[in-house]
Amino acid sequence: MSKSTNLFIVNHYKQYLQQLILTGEEAATHDLVHIGHIGLMQPENLHDLIDAFTQVTQSGSTLPSPRLHISLLTGHIQAQQMEFTHFVTTLTQTLTPLIKDIAIAPIEGCQRLNLLSNVTIDCYFGSPIEQLNAIANHRQTVQHWFVASSTLLPTVRDHFYSSAAIWQLGRLSYDNAALSIYDIDQHAIEPLANELKAIIKHCGFQLLDQHQTHSNGVDVIACQERQALRNQQQANFAYQGSLTPPLIADTIGIIGGGIASASLALSLAERGRNVVLYCQDNMLAQGASGNRQGAIYPLLTPENNALSRFYQQAFLYSRQRVQRLIRQGFTPSHDFCGVLHTGFDERTTARLAKIIEGQAWPSDIALPVSAWQASHIAGVEINQDGLFYPLGGWICPHEFAKASLELASTLSNITIKFHCKIDNITHSDNGWVLYTESNTSPIGQHKQLVLANGETLTQFSQTAQIPLSGFRGQVSHVPSQGQLAQLKTVICANGYLTPAHEHLHCVGASYVKNPENLTFCPIEQHENGQKMRQSFADVSWPNDIDTRNNDARVGVRMVSRDHFPVMGFATDMETLNQRYQIQLNSNDKPSLWQRYWQTTPAPVHDGLFVLGGFGSRGLSSAPLVAECLAANLCGEVIPVGLDTQTLLNPNRMWMRKLLKGKAI
Repeated sequence: MSKSTNLFIVNHYKQYLQQLILTGEEAATHDLVHIGHIGLMQPENLHDLIDAFTQVTQSGSTLPSPRLHISLLTGHIQAQQMEFTHFVTTLTQTLTPLIKDIAIAPIEGCQRLNLLSNVTIDCYFGSPIEQLNAIANHRQTVQHWFVASSTLLPTVRDHFYSSAAIWQLGRLSYDNAALSIYDIDQHAIEPLANELKAIIKHCGFQLLDQHQTHSNGVDVIACQERQALRNQQQANFAYQGSLTPPLIADTIGIIGGGIASASLALSLAERGRNVVLYCQDNMLAQGASGNRQGAIYPLLTPENNALSRFYQQAFLYSRQRVQRLIRQGFTPSHDFCGVLHTGFDERTTARLAKIIEGQAWPSDIALPVSAWQASHIAGVEINQDGLFYPLGGWICPHEFAKASLELASTLSNITIKFHCKIDNITHSDNGWVLYTESNTSPIGQHKQLVLANGETLTQFSQTAQIPLSGFRGQVSHVPSQGQLAQLKTVICANGYLTPAHEHLHCVGASYVKNPENLTFCPIEQHENGQKMRQSFADVSWPNDIDTRNNDARVGVRMVSRDHFPVMGFATDMETLNQRYQIQLNSNDKPSLWQRYWQTTPAPVHDGLFVLGGFGSRGLSSAPLVAECLAANLCGEVIPVGLDTQTLLNPNRMWMRKLLKGKAI
């Protein structure tokens, strides 16, 4: 692209951004500008948009400098794998100057990129109409849509501009939002069918080119239709409870001190929100987040179901979070050395083979490897085929949590109260009141309170019935010696094994449901030492794993039956059970009650939220889920679709049964 064309595009972006930021009434009351982008002529255009935004916000305006959120509908779908992969590769190379070693994978759905402290891009890959339908109602509506003229070509425009797709654009937009063509391609613009122009106008949009200015007029009838679509979506997902909590300007309280609470504090701080964090220990990450090393890699299934897709997106976001900390000068110990996954018996080997053969996995996500390739990757002899996750690796969880909170403290007011075990919470007219066991007077009060306290998440009466189970995990620390010292990647087989960090490897972990205590267990220590010997019985290096020093750490991981975390409003189980008892005592047809549960907002505790149930994969999932909750609390679009949001909802186990007419 020529420099003169680049300058033209930057000026086009500036023209509309100036209206939004410098003169827009809506923008004057918000700290965020939300721009939609339909297609890209060149990935460099994102640089142009960010450059224009920077120029406008540094132009001497007396208004507070806002953040920029870009929603990019690429239109690329996995069915066109070669074209999809090429686009993602080019996009990655283009954005690398903004975030070192950025990882974007050719998978369908949203991938959120926090490029700068004030710039976020949501890249939506897949069918535009499917991606638009999956975005929840929210207050952060799109203020302007930039249109790549290439998307208006007759061969592809039905992909982007069906009547249904344009109405969904309207549902997500301000009443007076317009669509403007930002590049020069008269071959695309001139044959623009009158029918398409009519649909765009009918849906309440102006379609502008480089010679037109934005009018503030609105189509009242179209706006009513848009609101009807919003109401319809809210009704379809009423059983979740409110999709958008009420906005509150007060400081948000978080109970917990591990990866989940630290990630949430950082996501809130990036939005300028103040946080008080209540930690029961004398330092951070003393629970399940306190291990020396934890593996980070996606969870895949042969059918690539919703769980598999969620963990791919979450894993990439966690990786990006670590990279951001590094760019900001923090030094959490980590190594993205990859993760090698093998079976360890007939059943697990067959399961892994189904995963490998089930999908054409993008090479950035997973690569099938032979025994020879696996040995070369690992640096030790691997005598079986496997699956390699090239972007995976390990992170020191407690250093990750500490660095996240330190970065958050540079962005907003973050108060951490140590030695502060909250034993009871009650609701008052002024919000949630917090009590410790040793203090009859409240220690804190918050309009919005998040329970992110790991193994003690279900200790409160308001959360006691959330179906999570605690599993004890003892991780052994073994000296780096002999052939073991040559290990270059994380190995996951029967348990996991990490490369050396400070002359020690982590191996484990045990998995004991509802443990009676958290004391060191010699039996589990011995079993940890046997795991890799059982996995690779015919090679010698596992014999160098020596657990006899009895160096280990024990933690409890909270696990859900469906392996999804829990995120969102805490369910008001007392009210839910009261309604259910009415159902049991009625003579109504079951279908009437199924309809009732589908269309009636689920009872929740106002202002009380939960964040937990991450199991043994908190490093791979907690940062994204925390980002979703922070965005929701601030009225912003979240980076997962509505179906995934439903799967994360704390009430999902009960509502699945009620919606099917089954007993709870």
